[in-house]
Amino acid sequence: MRKESIYGLTYDQLKDWLVENGQKRFRADQVWDWLYRKRVKSFSDMKNVNKDTIQLLEDHYVVQTLDEAVKQESKDGTIKFLFELQDGNYIETVLMRFDYGLSVCVTTQVGCNIGCSFCASGILRKIVI
Repeated sequence: MRKESIYGLTYDQLKDWLVENGQKRFRADQVWDWLYRKRVKSFSDMKNVNKDTIQLLEDHYVVQTLDEAVKQESKDGTIKFLFELQDGNYIETVLMRFDYGLSVCVTTQVGCNIGCSFCASGILRKIVI
């Protein structure tokens, strides 16, 4: 059985799933806090969550986070992040600063055929079948 990422659940879905599986509602607050505020990389790092809840989470979900491989900052304030995925592939995110505000380009696939000049994702061209 392939486990899904816990990050695929909304707060309400997490709460409902925990309750359906015999856990108390407040556990959702604890788990959510560890995932989104404390940014743990493992369920076992959740220090105020009981062992039964941790085991239930481990049995059904994984904590999949991105690892920052490279961070580059340019003089104009642009910040480029290269993130490594769990499977060893990479995606890129670029934060661009303009007079009118910020713009973010988030690569959600490995490789891209658009070829933006500021982005390295085009180097890993996606094969279209």
